[in-house]
Amino acid sequence: MSHTLPGECGESHTLKFHGTGKDFFFICLINVVLSLITCGIYIPWAVVRCRRYIYENMELNGACFSYHAKGGAILLSWFAISVAFLIISFVEYLITGSDELQIGFWIFILISPCMAVKSLNYHAAMTELNNVRFGFHCSTLRAWWLTMGMPILILIGCAIVIMGFGKLMGTPTSMNGVIATIVLGAIAWIIICCALYGLVYRNWIQLFANNFQFGIHRFNVDIKIARCVTISIISMLIMVPFIATIFAIIYSTLNNAGLGGLIFATSDMKYSLFLLYTVGILLSTAYLFSALRNYAFNNLTLAGDIRFQSSLTFFNVAVNLLIISLFSMLTFGLAYPWLKVHFLRYQIENTMVIGDLDKLELKNDERPVENGFFARISRGTASALPFL
Repeated sequence: MSHTLPGECGESHTLKFHGTGKDFFFICLINVVLSLITCGIYIPWAVVRCRRYIYENMELNGACFSYHAKGGAILLSWFAISVAFLIISFVEYLITGSDELQIGFWIFILISPCMAVKSLNYHAAMTELNNVRFGFHCSTLRAWWLTMGMPILILIGCAIVIMGFGKLMGTPTSMNGVIATIVLGAIAWIIICCALYGLVYRNWIQLFANNFQFGIHRFNVDIKIARCVTISIISMLIMVPFIATIFAIIYSTLNNAGLGGLIFATSDMKYSLFLLYTVGILLSTAYLFSALRNYAFNNLTLAGDIRFQSSLTFFNVAVNLLIISLFSMLTFGLAYPWLKVHFLRYQIENTMVIGDLDKLELKNDERPVENGFFARISRGTASALPFL
């Protein structure tokens, strides 16, 4: 492969995907069989094999990506985390004598942003295009504050405000008052969660992109909190008609047949409620995913003058998610590889790189992959590279 990225000034380069559902199906089938035979030990290699197939079939202007991560590195990470969790749980049991072991779980949750940073450093360095490595170098402390510390403080503050407001309102004296209080509280929490999600997404994307590299060249993105929050709120509003319909059905059943009627409702009713909720979630997710991806990609640059463009549509993403969910269930997962490849092709081929790629110096960053103890045990915690 030539060590160049051909391109003319200002031209657009659409990414291509050459994978097929048939090939991916057999990869997934072999992965499942080997994972079952080895009692799950093969799963890290299965993850790597699937990702390698996807990257090696993703082409930018004649050059395909490559992925060199090792299943053994991920297995070692999972094993070390499991051992640490067991040790912490055993110590907690010796101290408290309780079977409700939670300290290990919460420790893992609290340090997960730091582990994600170390993991992304490894997986980015294992990804190449034209023999040039990607890279990710970021402060673990800043990652923890933006994705864990600050959101926790905001949630605590909002909880205090809502509880204080609830005390001022007093205790409702009727069933309608109780329902109104619950609904208002739910709405308040939904708005808070949407705003918090938009804030965390914006901070994480900026943290990731602005510390992400292709060789010696840095990516950069500048997106606004208000836009991310707005997109998050709109995605939740899509759920409102479905949630309202579900509550109306439940309220009507309670009025007509009481609590017993709701508990012993027919299977058709339960399936209908589940279907309404599932469709609402999928449509909400489709809007959130397409809108945030387009917004982030359309504000992403590399080396200052190479731009990116994403043109996903809410309709196409929603149709893909609905089809994947429906036919994967109906075929007991057998159709999933074909549907996954179809959705990947849609995403990849609606992503463009715009600029003069000839001017981009293809030179590797000389900083080595982090190999400390914490970096090694973190390699299996996060491997998704959103800009690939």
